[in-house]
Amino acid sequence: MRSILKKVMIVLSVFVLMATFGFGCDKEDGGKVTITIGCLADLTGAGASAIKPIAEVFVDTARYYNDEDLIPGVKIRAVVYDTRLDAARVIPGFDWLRSKGAEVIVVVMAQDAEILKSFAQRNKIVIISSSGSADVVEPPGWVFLTSSFSRYPTFTLLKWISENHWDYNKGIPKLGVASWPTVTDIDKVAAMKAYAQAHPDKFEFVDGILLPYGAMDFQSAVRKLKDCDFIQSQLPQGAYLWRDYLAAGYSKAKVFDPDGSMSSALPFFAAMNGWGPLDGAIYGMSCLSWADRDRSPLVQRMYDMLLRYRTGGGDISNYVDNQAYEGAGSSFVAVPFDILDRAVREVGAGNFNGQAYYEATIKYKTDGPIWENYPVNGYSETKRTLMDYTALWGQSMLPKSPSRGQASGCR
Repeated sequence: MRSILKKVMIVLSVFVLMATFGFGCDKEDGGKVTITIGCLADLTGAGASAIKPIAEVFVDTARYYNDEDLIPGVKIRAVVYDTRLDAARVIPGFDWLRSKGAEVIVVVMAQDAEILKSFAQRNKIVIISSSGSADVVEPPGWVFLTSSFSRYPTFTLLKWISENHWDYNKGIPKLGVASWPTVTDIDKVAAMKAYAQAHPDKFEFVDGILLPYGAMDFQSAVRKLKDCDFIQSQLPQGAYLWRDYLAAGYSKAKVFDPDGSMSSALPFFAAMNGWGPLDGAIYGMSCLSWADRDRSPLVQRMYDMLLRYRTGGGDISNYVDNQAYEGAGSSFVAVPFDILDRAVREVGAGNFNGQAYYEATIKYKTDGPIWENYPVNGYSETKRTLMDYTALWGQSMLPKSPSRGQASGCR
C-alpha cells in the first residue's frame, strides 16, 4: 500500500453511462444476446465512501467481459441502483432492476439481502450478496453469499491471536466493537463475546457498541472502549471511531478486522486519521493482493481493468480506492460473472434464464483458471455460503504494504 495517494474525483454519471451497457435476454445487432445483471449499492449515502468502489468494479467487470469477449455470443449489460443506505429504497430498487430485465442481482450490503430473501424466492431471482447472516440462507433458497458468516473468520483470528501473536505477559487482551448495526457487525459482536466467555484466560470482551446508521460521533463509544487492545469496526464508520479515539489522546488499541471490512476504504480512513493507526492492524481476507499479480490471473485481471478504466493508463495509485477495487474484484464481484460464464456455456446464450443461473450457482466452485492459487470454495444444493477459508494479514506501515499470512479454515 502506498502512503501517499492522489485523490481523484469519480463522478456519479459513470453509473448512468454504464447503465446503458443493465440479467434478461435480448437479441442485439450482430447476433449477440444481451444479458442484464443488476446491482444494489449505496452510491451517495452514508456508506458510499466504502461501497461506491465496489459498484465501480462491478460495472468495470461487465465492461471487461464485453471488451474481451469472454462469453462468446453474449453482451453483458450492468445496471446499478443507488440505495443511499436507506432500507426503504431496497424493495423499489429490486423492482426497478427487474424492470430492466435483471434475473440476477448483486447486493453489497448484507441487510439488503435479508430484506429481499422472500422476494428472490417468489420471483426466482438469484441474489449474490457479499455477506449475510444464517437467517438469510437457512433454509437454503435463492440468496447466496460470497463469504462465510462473519463469526467464522472472527473465531479464526481470535484463535490465531491467542496462539501466535499476543504476549500474555502483558495480561489478557481486551476486545471491543464500535460500529453501525450491520448484519455482519451484529454477528461479530456475538462471536467475540462468545469466544471470550468460552476462553476467559485468553480474552476479555469489554462491549459491543452499535450506533445508528450514519452516526459520526463515536466519543461515547471511545470512553467505554479506551482500555481495549483490539477494536473492531467497519468503514466508513471506523474512520469516525478512530478520529474520536485519537482526539481523546488514546493510542493503545489495534484495528481488528476479521472479514476485511476495514480494508474497503483505507484511503478514506487515512485521509481522516493518517496511516499510523493502522500499524499493527490484523485482518482476515478472502482475496489475494496486488503483490500476487504474478501468481493470480484474477488479480492480474483487476490490475488491467483498473489501468484501462480508472486511471487512463497511468499508475494505479491515481485511483484512490485501488485496494478496495482489487479486494472486491478478486473475490466478491468476480463470482457472479464467473457463474454467468458457466451457466451460458452449459445451456447456451439463447437458452439462458434465471433458472439456468440458479442451477449453475448450486454447482459452482472456485476451481476455474482465474482462481489459480486460491483455495477451492463452493456452493451446493444445501450450502449458500461460498468461502470456507480466510487468509490472515498483518498491516505494517514500514514498509507500507500488507504482509499476508497462511490461509486458515474459517471453521
